[in-house]
Amino acid sequence: MRSPVLVSRTLERARLRGALEALGQAQGGLWVLRGDPGIGKSRLATALAADAAERGFEVLSGRAVPSGTPTPLRPLSEALLGWLRTHEVPDDRLLAPYLPTLARLAPQLGPVAPDGASSVMLVGEGVLRLARTVPAPGLVLVVEDLHWADPETLALVEYLGDNTREVPLLVVATSRLHESPVANELVTALERRHAAETVDLQPMADDDVAAMARACLGDEPSDEVVAWLQQYSAGYPLFVEEMLADLRDAGLLEGPLPVMVPRPFARSVEARLAEVGTTAREVATAAAMLGPEFDWRLVAEALALPDTEIAGSLRELRDQRLVVTAPGDRFVFRHALTREAVLSGLLAPERSRLAALLAAALAARSSDSADDHLQLAELFEAAGDDDRAVELWLETARDAIGRGALVSAGEAAARALQRCSPGSELESRVRETEVEVHALAGDVPRALAAGERLTAELTGEPGRLAAVRLRLARALLAGGSWNEAEAMLDAAAGHDPVQEHVLAARLALGREDDLAAAERASAALAVVGEDRPEIACEAWEVLGRAVRARDHVAGEEAFEAGYRLADAEDLPLWRCRLLAALGALDLAARRPTEDRLVAARRIALEVGAIAVAARIEIDLNLVRMRYLDLDEAMAAIDNAIAMMTRLRLPELPTAYLLRAATHGLAGRADAMEADIATAGGMPMDEALRLVGIPGHVRSLVALAHGRYEEARVQLETAMDYHRRTPSMPFSLRGFWALLETALGDGTAAREEVRTGPQANGPHNAFALGYADAIALGRAGEATAAERVFADAEWGLPGREPWPELHARLLVAIAAARDGWGTPEPWFRHCLDGLVGYGLTEAASGCRVAMREAGFAVPRKAAGAQRVPAHLQRLGVTAREHDVLGLVAEGLQNKQIADRLYLSVRTVETHVTRLLQRTGCADRGELAAHLDPPAS
Repeated sequence: MRSPVLVSRTLERARLRGALEALGQAQGGLWVLRGDPGIGKSRLATALAADAAERGFEVLSGRAVPSGTPTPLRPLSEALLGWLRTHEVPDDRLLAPYLPTLARLAPQLGPVAPDGASSVMLVGEGVLRLARTVPAPGLVLVVEDLHWADPETLALVEYLGDNTREVPLLVVATSRLHESPVANELVTALERRHAAETVDLQPMADDDVAAMARACLGDEPSDEVVAWLQQYSAGYPLFVEEMLADLRDAGLLEGPLPVMVPRPFARSVEARLAEVGTTAREVATAAAMLGPEFDWRLVAEALALPDTEIAGSLRELRDQRLVVTAPGDRFVFRHALTREAVLSGLLAPERSRLAALLAAALAARSSDSADDHLQLAELFEAAGDDDRAVELWLETARDAIGRGALVSAGEAAARALQRCSPGSELESRVRETEVEVHALAGDVPRALAAGERLTAELTGEPGRLAAVRLRLARALLAGGSWNEAEAMLDAAAGHDPVQEHVLAARLALGREDDLAAAERASAALAVVGEDRPEIACEAWEVLGRAVRARDHVAGEEAFEAGYRLADAEDLPLWRCRLLAALGALDLAARRPTEDRLVAARRIALEVGAIAVAARIEIDLNLVRMRYLDLDEAMAAIDNAIAMMTRLRLPELPTAYLLRAATHGLAGRADAMEADIATAGGMPMDEALRLVGIPGHVRSLVALAHGRYEEARVQLETAMDYHRRTPSMPFSLRGFWALLETALGDGTAAREEVRTGPQANGPHNAFALGYADAIALGRAGEATAAERVFADAEWGLPGREPWPELHARLLVAIAAARDGWGTPEPWFRHCLDGLVGYGLTEAASGCRVAMREAGFAVPRKAAGAQRVPAHLQRLGVTAREHDVLGLVAEGLQNKQIADRLYLSVRTVETHVTRLLQRTGCADRGELAAHLDPPAS
């Protein structure tokens, strides 16, 4: 893992490859790779040297080293000595006059010139002659660490830069930007007179940090490890490698991640701190106590420094590249690791003293901001004042709950518990907050565990006990324990009527009494005050869920009202919950998208609402199944199952049924039946068992594979049970009516869907329109059939889900039989789509239907025909060909995903497969494969 790993740098590598191509035409040059320590200069130079050697060029490499008395021309001497270990000196009359001069650097070159200083010009000319005489198309000289070079080496580099243009010599030097003004001035002068090209390396982007972590580990790192590296590595390849090595050596790759400062970086920070004065060093350590960004005025107040002295100290720290200015007249440490390195040098007494001074200065400002509460809590804790720290951690937790930041709230409550005196009043208050955090997050086991002891302790305080019971009722509702939740609500009756309305509405919703749920939610909205927007948001959410099964539009309006309120009041928890509810409604759309769901999941994970995130994964699975992105669908449902198992959520059987459907769509019948059996062995709502298994699993799989009669039977079974529980959302009602009409009469089915719940859901509405068109065509009303079909078919943007292809295929079969519309292009469209989705069984059925209708069947669908033959031979699919074209245009994965209506992860998978199939090293090389190879 410690060997250099090079990722990305696509543009820089392309420029350097161009230099190698010019070298092959006997055109040399000087290139300087510049950047901070650890930015990747050496690994880029190493990659260039390897590429040069592979092309047949000779490669010499040497480096300068820091020294009080540097050895003249050390890099060139090292380069020559290393090369001569495996090569012979060319016997050439053009080179011979310069060998005595070069022999001072490498004795193998023959007799040394008489005593006397060797001219740098003669040495440089000798190198140029060597490049002309080696038995290779060119020579590459790598000079590492030019910033430490002696004056003679700098003069040599200048001479070579001025004279390599028509010589097959490529000089590549690496240099730090801030180490040597002399080296920087030389490079600037060479660049100004067009004698050198510079490559300024910037930190890696987050995606490249993740890619490098994968390359270093040889495996997929956890999201936590990737986020940790992105936060602390500053995008520097060396730091990524060092930090991963330290984590691996400490056995922490799978556990809690501490901040581990790479040893070379820590030594660098210590050396720079040693260069500043005593006051500036204390300013740095005090500032580090405040965080990566700090208020210099607060530091000055704490250390009692006048403005002139604090300004001088900050100037010293800036000159040593420890701090930089930030917006708002503030300062920030140059990297997150810089601050950690400064803190690591503090002894406990120093830390305590500085924390006390800073806490006193900050407390004197009398600020009530959440950020100040957090900072004060940390400072008082570091100063050893536990009681003040606990009070402030508790205030921080309450602030975070108010914002819906449940991760922060949980962390603050945990920090408070660590400092509490056991059995104290303060500990009891912290535990109340802990119960609330876990209940809001949907973490049922932890909420109940935290509340069990607390309820026993609060028997003499009925008000606080009732508040805890309401929080426990919320947790029990999240866990599907309806009877226990009802008992807890009864025990807390009268304490908080508004919240009791909302929780009673949730209870009614859980018991599938959507009318009572809507009534109680509306009652809460009628009496809730403006000072409790979170209760109003919850009421809107419950109301939307209660009415959506009967009226899609009314459900959407309720969710949108709640979302607008959450956004206006800056309530992240409710913003994500209501955004997730709106995203779930997208499932009923003709072209469902996952944008709102992905955004909601991100917010849910950020605020710590794990139960919400788990439910969002279920909906993401449903969206991805509609597009047969089965790897992504499986990833989502596996995530849901993992989270729901830990939290003991009641939706776990639903998750297993959806995983069964995912297996079935992928053709894994045994795995599908195993998951159905697993779900059947769990406590499950009877409506889910009777409607979900035939209606959302078996019918869906049969439909995908073109087994229409089987799908019809399964949907009829589901509808038979669904009539008893109409509040349960069932987006395949329209497909049931379509199959009943296409394969039978369907009159009663169409009327039932038209007048029943969810009739205005887009997915049901379009399928019902198709069914009406089939019925009209069968009755001989061709013009009306075509008009109704056109109304249902109106053009929609985005990728077409596979169920729509089957719906159109059923229409095409009926239209061909009954003599209306233009069924032949409809057939061809469906065939191309089914082939593109890989639904071979359904595609075969489509071909049979085309033959029976008297239409010619194409040998290959258009999806396959548009992939060039040379790419077909590599196994490139039609969708991969689409991605390849957009990669060649320079689009990034997110842009490609938006253009093709795919998930970003699916695009990443396609790009990975393209790299594997073509053998390309990176995406920059893929464009060349669009055109067939020259014959």
